[in-house]
Amino acid sequence: MKPYSNTIAQMKWSLVVAALAWGAGLGAQQLPVTTLPLDHAFDAHPAAAGADSLIHVSLWQRSPWTGVPSAPRTTSLALTSPTGSSSLGWGARAWSDIAGPTRMAGFHMGLAYKSRWTERWNLSLGMGLGWMQFSVDGNQIELEEAGDPVLGDTYQTVGVPDASAGLLLSDGTLMLAVSASQVLGSAVPVFESVGGDSRLESHLRAMLSYRFKKGGLGWTPILQVQHLRPIPAEWSASLRVDKNQDFWAMAGYRSAGAGHFGAGVRLNDQLTFSYNRNWATGALAQVLGGGHEVVLGFTVPR
Repeated sequence: MKPYSNTIAQMKWSLVVAALAWGAGLGAQQLPVTTLPLDHAFDAHPAAAGADSLIHVSLWQRSPWTGVPSAPRTTSLALTSPTGSSSLGWGARAWSDIAGPTRMAGFHMGLAYKSRWTERWNLSLGMGLGWMQFSVDGNQIELEEAGDPVLGDTYQTVGVPDASAGLLLSDGTLMLAVSASQVLGSAVPVFESVGGDSRLESHLRAMLSYRFKKGGLGWTPILQVQHLRPIPAEWSASLRVDKNQDFWAMAGYRSAGAGHFGAGVRLNDQLTFSYNRNWATGALAQVLGGGHEVVLGFTVPR
């Protein structure tokens, strides 16, 4: 086997090892990270539900490692809307994240309370409740030793409740969103035979953006931070430039060692389309390859 093929094989096995670690009690199942946070904010921040007077529908698809067979694939469909009360908004999302033999899926509902905090600032407080399902298909894993006590040839699945909470502070140009996900710390007993339950760790996420105009263009620097114990905090920084918010381009970098660039367009009064191309840097760049992220947005007045 060629050295490059060996590396690919090692990466495939690394995905399996990561799945086993998730089920073996480490509890560090990391939620997907987006490079297009302004296009589907509700996926990470429940306080973004009903942030304006419009109904928003977003379809998000993410494939980060195209160079690795059975690499993660994320799909999410989200809906947010105001209510009859000007101070309340709601949202719902269904999503799945598939990586080789493992699958994580969920459905969440969120409610946000909006208020005029000061003459300048609007404050939104949000919370979400939902259900998450974790599955591992042992039939998809080829092990050197048959009859492995951890997986065998079985399909294992378990569902657990989930909750999230957060806040969003905005003055129309500057926006700060902070949220905590998986706050219940639910146990995921998929691999009871290897030493007990795996508990979900809380995700702490923050996003800061500021839009200003210069030279006939809109400029929006964006900073995101995500922390999940015991993984070190990860940050990403990007810059988005738009023309009357009808066309936009952006580029950025993640501390995990990945760059990205992309563009978007408003197709009509209701439809928007955004695309980002991601690529790994460093020693794993050749192995992981590039990735793709797409958001299709649909907006209508309520």
